[in-house]
Amino acid sequence: MTPDFSLVYSQLDLPPDCSLEEFRSAYMRRIAELHPDRRGSEPASAEAQATLRELVSTYVAVTRFHRRYGRMPGASPRSSGNHAFNPMMTAMRPALQIPVASSNETTEKPSKATARLVVIIVVLGLLLAFWEITRLLATR
Repeated sequence: MTPDFSLVYSQLDLPPDCSLEEFRSAYMRRIAELHPDRRGSEPASAEAQATLRELVSTYVAVTRFHRRYGRMPGASPRSSGNHAFNPMMTAMRPALQIPVASSNETTEKPSKATARLVVIIVVLGLLLAFWEITRLLATR
């Protein structure tokens, strides 16, 4: 189930382009209101428990989204909002998007670094075999 970010923003009385710090503080205030330990001897209602669970799972989803994309869900990708722009998120984004190869595509050619590594391993294997052969011949 995907969380409804617009609903959580309205519950926390925040705009979608708020900063992560603003979201955290509003989240902590709402958790303090709903948490059963704050209610004393009065048991929490089933509705309050469900709201609390939904709020926690939405908070996790929002922080993951922010970590991955450098912005809050629902905010426009270009808006700076009240939070600082993280240029590393733009540089890292292509690395996070791994294309799925279809079954009919041919495999890619190995990179130069991979080819060099294979050559080095083969040469080391040949040198080791040559050394073993010369050692065996020297003992006879």
